[in-house]
Amino acid sequence: MSIDALLITGGPGSGKSSVAGALGTLLEVEGVRYGAIETELLAWGWPWLTLEDSLPQLRCLVALQREAGRELFLIIATTESEAQLRGVLDAVQASRIQVVCLSAPAELAAQRVADREPDSWPGKAALVEHARQLADVIPALSGIDHVLSTRDRSAPQVAAELRELMFDRFGLRVRA
Repeated sequence: MSIDALLITGGPGSGKSSVAGALGTLLEVEGVRYGAIETELLAWGWPWLTLEDSLPQLRCLVALQREAGRELFLIIATTESEAQLRGVLDAVQASRIQVVCLSAPAELAAQRVADREPDSWPGKAALVEHARQLADVIPALSGIDHVLSTRDRSAPQVAAELRELMFDRFGLRVRA
């Protein structure tokens, strides 16, 4: 069975979750079957798991979804290094993969994180600063096929562009 995957990466505040949700809606409306896995949900808890610690879970989830008949995956991950990017790609084991990085200017990414995270969360300040730092790092990683800016663009606009990239790369068809 041939497996295709779109890996959406980017720093905190780049719009990964919002764009993935909007893309999922487009695919559902068009009758395109897919599975979506956000690696940060695998890490959630205290202490937070590293991406490397989450990769065995990702590998198992993709395998279970494949057994359920899924052949197209949206994988959402914050890959902070080329090694982490390779680790995610190895865990997914797709026949064909497209890697898209969502980007936002450092101050915009930091502001998005500051706006969405509750002030009561002890990790907020560190994540805001981390978003600022990763805004320029992740888009420069080797192995990324496309970098799409989310600055001054809505999640549905970026999702529509992602949809076109996916349809071109994987030869997807809208159901009749």
